[in-house]
Amino acid sequence: MERVFRYKNVELSSGNSTILCAIVNVTPDSFSDGGLWYGKDLAVNRALELIKDGAKMIDIGGESTRPGSTPVSVNDEIERIVPVIKELKKITDIPISVDTWKVEVAKAAIDAGADIINDITGFLGDPEMAKVVGNSKVGAIVMFNPIIARPNHPGSKIFPSFGGEGIFSEKELLEMETVQIEEVMKLYFEKSLQRAKECGIEKERIMLDPGIGFGLTKRENLCLIKNIELIHKMGYFAFLGVSRKRFICNIIQDAGFEIDPETEDGRQNRDLSSANLTAIASFLGTEVVRVHMIKSHLMASEIGDSIRLAEKMEDINFKSYSKKIEKEPIKVFFICKR
Repeated sequence: MERVFRYKNVELSSGNSTILCAIVNVTPDSFSDGGLWYGKDLAVNRALELIKDGAKMIDIGGESTRPGSTPVSVNDEIERIVPVIKELKKITDIPISVDTWKVEVAKAAIDAGADIINDITGFLGDPEMAKVVGNSKVGAIVMFNPIIARPNHPGSKIFPSFGGEGIFSEKELLEMETVQIEEVMKLYFEKSLQRAKECGIEKERIMLDPGIGFGLTKRENLCLIKNIELIHKMGYFAFLGVSRKRFICNIIQDAGFEIDPETEDGRQNRDLSSANLTAIASFLGTEVVRVHMIKSHLMASEIGDSIRLAEKMEDINFKSYSKKIEKEPIKVFFICKR
């Protein structure tokens, strides 16, 4: 089944190469790159560098949502991201997504030229968000937020609040504590998509994100990735953000690899293992993958896409490996006579 995603006057179709969406965190405290791109000039230059490396989408965030992060005021978030959006819209046609769940920030971002709103609450955190998106022509990334779905789960309690109080009844909350995580995701998306429909957001303007890393156990993260096809069966583009997340670090650490970000090996291992997951996601047909680095993920997605699209690949025969004949160095002996 072919799926489409539309923002403004642009329409994308499924079944093509995976789109790499590069992260630009205009924050001092994001979990892996806080402070590196904090400020308009740094953020814009970083975005342009990522585009040059092969990014086909930029996701700009002005508030960290990592466990233990400090909430940011609406005005501060707007002041961080709007100048970056405006500057990038002057110099590139690459679609700009804005990572926010606050309606005032979304309004400001849309007015500044943003193409997509990436709402980590899936329209359930702020009851006005779907209306704002519905009254525009931008696209939306609707994320399953396990923290809203399971507020009493141990994994949820270390995260800041993302709103959504009263969305689910006590009976629904209890049910979501007892069923498999794939079922929780589907129940959550039912609420999100119903709100989107009520606010006039066409299906084609929505991507779905399984919410990897948000209050999920190691097994739950892996099961949602393994079953990304559930989103495709619902008829939507899949948007996946896994880069440098804790469950990946846990996997490679348990296997004996260095993960300390203060060391060169640790940094490289985090990105290499994240890129490995991008290869798998591409093979599974994930339309968009959100990443910190582009070059390694681009190589990984090329491999995953090539296997998935094998029938479309050029059917060529390869020559045998050339054998380089190493000549023995000429040895010269000198005989000395007395």
